Amino acid sequence: MFELPAQVSLLRTKVSATLYLALAVVLAVTAWYHYVLGHYEQILWPAFASPIVLVVAVLAFFQSEENGHLSAYTVLVVLAAVLLSSTPIINPLYRQWLYMMPVLAYFILPVKSASFVLALLLILLLLRIDIDSTVVLLDFLVNFALFSGISLIFAYAQERQTRTLEQLSGKDSLTSTFTASHLTQRLEAEVARAQATTRPLSVLQISLRELDEYSSQNGEGHARKLLIKLSETIRQVCRTGDELYRIEDACFLVLLPNTSINGGIVLKERMTQHIYEHTDLENSLINIHLNPVTLLEDESVERFLARASQRQEDNIQGL
Repeated sequence: MFELPAQVSLLRTKVSATLYLALAVVLAVTAWYHYVLGHYEQILWPAFASPIVLVVAVLAFFQSEENGHLSAYTVLVVLAAVLLSSTPIINPLYRQWLYMMPVLAYFILPVKSASFVLALLLILLLLRIDIDSTVVLLDFLVNFALFSGISLIFAYAQERQTRTLEQLSGKDSLTSTFTASHLTQRLEAEVARAQATTRPLSVLQISLRELDEYSSQNGEGHARKLLIKLSETIRQVCRTGDELYRIEDACFLVLLPNTSINGGIVLKERMTQHIYEHTDLENSLINIHLNPVTLLEDESVERFLARASQRQEDNIQGL
């Protein structure tokens, strides 16, 4: 469940809203242009779409990040309806609008969603158009593929760069917790310190089950909100020196220096009560499992993590 950092997502939302506003103006100008030229059969869809896109643009300035894709799909559907009902493909102005679609789609939607939308649009276009000129059709297909390919490469590269920055920072972009790669480095240092000082070291693993089902029924936006709220709630219970990591999409781990197994059990009980009091997990389909594990004498980092994971699986299965 990869997400852009909060500040980047907010900036992209505002830029997208500005883009929708500009698109509404362009649609209004297009309707006026057809009116001036007397192309009355071409006025309806741009004139109908312009106020819809304008409303979406205004709402996009104030809506939450979770609903950003709803605005994007609305704009793309409206624009596709305008294009599918417009003049034949032989019109150069019409083709320029079509070439803009890949650029817009890959900017306002994730790569996979944008690719699906563009593939569906292309199929509908090919079913609609009359192939009178093979040269014109080939010119359209080549240019549409070129614009789509360039936009796809740029959007994919941008997502990869964002993932790389997240890995380098050691912070999860959604919950602002530490990442699994950072855990490996920290755990090596903490295990070495615990073995050198004979002080206890524990971890508390927190797993969410049925998160995918919850996301399917309530939407990804609600699932992201739940994960953010859960991470904030866990932090409230953590003590000074404890570190919170998100090691999988639906799994957190709290590193507990100087904590014995008894201290881990006490913290587990406090955290379980706090989670159910301050989140909506009790009323959802999600089950949460917390399991503390303490480092054994001369135990390696890999063995420690493997034992913690196995203990968690046994706990989930009721063994």
